[in-house]
Amino acid sequence: MPVTNNLISNELPLMALKNVALFPRIAIPLVVQRSKSVTALEQSLSAHNGQMIFVAQRNLHDDAIPKDLFKIGTIGHIITTNRLTDGSFKIDAEGLKRVKILEFTQEEPFFKAKIAPVELEYKESVESEALIRTIIEQFKKVTEAKIFSSVLPSFLFTLSQLKEPEQLVNLIAVNLNLDLLDQQYILETTNLNEALKRINFFLTRELEILEAEKKVAKETKKQLGKMQKEIFLREQLKSIEKELGMEGEKGDYEQLRTKIKKSGMPKEVEKKAVKELGRLEKMPMFSPEISYLRTYLDWLVELPWAIATKKSIDLKQAGKVLDKDHYGLDKVKERILEYLAVQKQVGKVKGPILCFIGPPGTGKTSIGRSIANALGRKFVRISLGGLHDEAELRGHRRTYVGALPGRIIQGIHTASAKDPVFMLDEIDKIGQDFRGDPAAALLEALDPEQNFSFSDNYLEVPFDLSDVIFITTANRLDTIPPALRDRLEIIEFPGYTEDEKLYIAKKFLVPKLFGQHGLKATTFSMSDGVVLDVIRKHTSEAGVRELERKLATIFRKVTRRVVENSSRDKLIVNDKTLHQFLGPARYTHQQGEKEDEIGVATGLAWTPVGGEVLSIEATKMPGKGKLILTGYLGEVMKESVSAALSYVRSSAEKFKIKNDFYKEDIHIHIPSGAIPKDGPSAGVAMITAIVSMLTKRAVRKDVGMTGEITLRGKVLEIGGIKEKVLAAHRAGLKTIIVPQANEKDLVDIPVKIRKALKFVYAQTVDDVLKVALK
Repeated sequence: MPVTNNLISNELPLMALKNVALFPRIAIPLVVQRSKSVTALEQSLSAHNGQMIFVAQRNLHDDAIPKDLFKIGTIGHIITTNRLTDGSFKIDAEGLKRVKILEFTQEEPFFKAKIAPVELEYKESVESEALIRTIIEQFKKVTEAKIFSSVLPSFLFTLSQLKEPEQLVNLIAVNLNLDLLDQQYILETTNLNEALKRINFFLTRELEILEAEKKVAKETKKQLGKMQKEIFLREQLKSIEKELGMEGEKGDYEQLRTKIKKSGMPKEVEKKAVKELGRLEKMPMFSPEISYLRTYLDWLVELPWAIATKKSIDLKQAGKVLDKDHYGLDKVKERILEYLAVQKQVGKVKGPILCFIGPPGTGKTSIGRSIANALGRKFVRISLGGLHDEAELRGHRRTYVGALPGRIIQGIHTASAKDPVFMLDEIDKIGQDFRGDPAAALLEALDPEQNFSFSDNYLEVPFDLSDVIFITTANRLDTIPPALRDRLEIIEFPGYTEDEKLYIAKKFLVPKLFGQHGLKATTFSMSDGVVLDVIRKHTSEAGVRELERKLATIFRKVTRRVVENSSRDKLIVNDKTLHQFLGPARYTHQQGEKEDEIGVATGLAWTPVGGEVLSIEATKMPGKGKLILTGYLGEVMKESVSAALSYVRSSAEKFKIKNDFYKEDIHIHIPSGAIPKDGPSAGVAMITAIVSMLTKRAVRKDVGMTGEITLRGKVLEIGGIKEKVLAAHRAGLKTIIVPQANEKDLVDIPVKIRKALKFVYAQTVDDVLKVALK
């Protein structure tokens, strides 16, 4: 049967509601603040006897537009109004009838819309009667289950007497605290039988939620009871321990207090530790902060605040230890002995910050341990390669779970002495990202003027690092930040000479390999010539790592033959049998040219693994005067070739060359094209190859050269002299042309090699060509 009400007007002012819907025959309080709503209210009161349309809003926008409003709303009557001091209204509105918005006839200064009534349908049956009774009973259960219910008993009685399904639906929908979408769904449902079913669903869901809330509350109460019981039992346990004289925790705290006093920490640090211990004693036993605070105090008392290595300084013994562990490296040893001499004379001197720069495998890391042995100190090493997080060095704040001191403080703790030899390995490979710059964190630790009060984020107290000898290692200097590099005393580790490698192999590597492979000198022997062949033909490095691996390969194969053959004959490895163990020679490019050639000059180059010999080839062909450069040359080397060619063209008359370059293309090539090459030091070799090619005069095969040239034919100073000279000596060259300004650098070259080579000091290109060309 249809349910209807009389419609007073089909066009009325409209008010948008937030988070609520108005149902027919239900009165609700509203606060009207928005200007459109206030204007609509005033229009309704003045022109429409207090009647207006109330429609729920889909969103919470203050400036609502028609598409923000639902299509189904309610005509309402304003019962009471009360104007507030800020111009807004507090009203009570009662719903009269569901209506459908047909169109908006006005949007400013307030909404006005045409409407049509919404007719409801209801089919009375036994099923609908049973559903109404079920709804009433379930609503009573919901009301009883809630601890704080706003529904009065008289309301429940009134509800049970209702016979009209629409009012029952509206009353329960309003009092069930449904969200806006569920309220709007009920409001828009024209079939009351369906609306009753939906209300029944909401009530069933609410009962399930209330049951779950009861269960959670019961479990929480149980947990709280357990915690209170635990606190009570702990307090009882404390009383029992006190009566028996077994105050466990108190005893631990007293031990900690004694350790703080005996640790030798500075006064301000001791004050901080005592303060934190007082906090620890006052904390309840179940506090999660206890473990963090106890860990912090353990770190403070275990650090070697006043523990130093006690050993008298013996310079001769220290020198013996350094010589025993490492061959060569005279500059490093000399610097360490100087430090010891000053310390012995003065009593205390700020620890040096040494930085060992050199190719891989030259003994930078291993000499750190030897220095510690020579000084009688503990040795600590940490690798900085790939480090990105500043907190790795300076520690994390204690607010973080699992926080610990940084690696520097951890290293001091491991050494159990405040003056260890501390090696920071691979300092040139430190990274940087959003977590901070570890290199910047090292500035304080590696500055002798600041590190007496190094601050770790975890400790939050200063620690004195001035007694620590810091040693850093790196393969390259240019990747170390300038501010950090300024704090370092640079000591270069050049590549080993062949003689040094041979000595290291005989005195250190071979005896070690005999022990590792269980061999004896009576079962196997290898001559110096074989070791030299391994150095020259099977390795290409500045250090000795690859040499050790190749020798280990020989030892493994010899061990296998000894095990497989029961014969006790002595196995001898010589020049003729070496290829059976290591295969054919891998490196032959280090040798000089076999004969004097036109257009081919021998240059000397520096690489991170030592020096190299480069053959620079020049040729010409008919063309248009182009300069062709190949061999994977860098920009600086290309510019060097251009400068060389410009000088030759400008001096063509002096060299007796026809100045018709525009008719010929010149091609400069440096072999090993897959390897990048750069730098200005090949300038003299470039100019020698070009002049040789144009004058048809051959370049002497036993001459190597290095130096930068200018457009005026001057030869300028370059770097890497020692490595280049060692490479020339390995390649069998006899004469080396170097810039006059580099004569001072030859003092670093071993005397034996200097005597084996003839050095020519060039100031101009003419000096070079006089020696290089036949």
